[in-house]
Amino acid sequence: MYWTLIKAGVLRKKVRSVLTVLSVSIAFLLFGLLQAASPIFTGQMDGLRADLVMTMSRYSMVGKIPYSHVEFIKEIEEVESVLYMDYITSVSQDSMLDGITVAMGGDIEIYERFKISNEDLKAFRNLKIGALVGEAFAIEKDISIGDRVFVKSLSMNADGTYDWEFEVVGLYNSSPKADEMGIVVNYDYFEDSRISDKGTVAVIVSKVSNPEFADVISQKIDDEFTNSSWATRSGPESQLAASMMAEFGDIELIINAILSAVFFTILLVTGNTISQSVRERTTDLAVLKTLGYQDNQIFIMVLLEALFLILLGVFTGLGMSLLSIPAINAASGGLMEGLFFLTTEKLLLACFIGVLVSFVSSIMPAYKALNLKVVDALRSD
Repeated sequence: MYWTLIKAGVLRKKVRSVLTVLSVSIAFLLFGLLQAASPIFTGQMDGLRADLVMTMSRYSMVGKIPYSHVEFIKEIEEVESVLYMDYITSVSQDSMLDGITVAMGGDIEIYERFKISNEDLKAFRNLKIGALVGEAFAIEKDISIGDRVFVKSLSMNADGTYDWEFEVVGLYNSSPKADEMGIVVNYDYFEDSRISDKGTVAVIVSKVSNPEFADVISQKIDDEFTNSSWATRSGPESQLAASMMAEFGDIELIINAILSAVFFTILLVTGNTISQSVRERTTDLAVLKTLGYQDNQIFIMVLLEALFLILLGVFTGLGMSLLSIPAINAASGGLMEGLFFLTTEKLLLACFIGVLVSFVSSIMPAYKALNLKVVDALRSD
């Protein structure tokens, strides 16, 4: 019964119904794409761990801290192992590689986002000038194991130049894929060969025995160096990424503000559409009541008609979002994989918003239809 009435109402003004569905679809396409990109701006990417404590300079994301900080952290009882790294700042030149080159030392294997075979890791440790290249980077630059790679750095080499040469001994892969656009080299070799910033690191990664200790250990590290010129900022990897992104602004708030404005506009559009549809069918609704339809049945019919239009737009918009995500990942060469995605929770949230919008936009027209007096409706006609 309801489906017949809903179909008749929707098809009564086909163009208006189509435009309403398209408006809702575009709104939820925007919702899907913004929510898929949200992890990039909020630092909530997959793979960030709560049992890894990251320590860096308090005042700069690329600042330096002394290597002595590593020794202090190693002595903390709940810390099981430590990885430390520094960046070899690369600049683009015709004969040099692009990408990020990172010097790593310590227990590299704790950084499980970088997946390295035991054989490649052994070869890397046995060769001072050895380098591990990300698979995506190796494919893009046509690099193979055994090749020599050259990096232009802002750190001067012991030979008086800024040129660094390494031998590729293995590959690594990562999630997200964007982390594969780089080179990992031995920290000890980099430290021995550079002239400036000796005895410093950029980031220290500590694996704690229990994620519950991460906040306590982070606070302990920061308190130790609070009054020094080498003050630190520490925190679990999953939290520190979000706090670092917050320095650029509350991106999540901006995203939510944009979506709120869009959905408010959609609420006005759909509310006007349903109200106009009910006004145009005043006589039809009166006739339905004379034929025996109850007031509550007319009320439910109006609500379901709005729900049908909104959910059709929701599913269309989300469908376009889900189809766009693989296309965007493919266009990026796979680098957005693990960064640009929609979770089940976000899809359910979209459906909930759709139901809420349909209810709010149709409750007043439905209430008017509920209280419509047959005599008054036919007399006004």
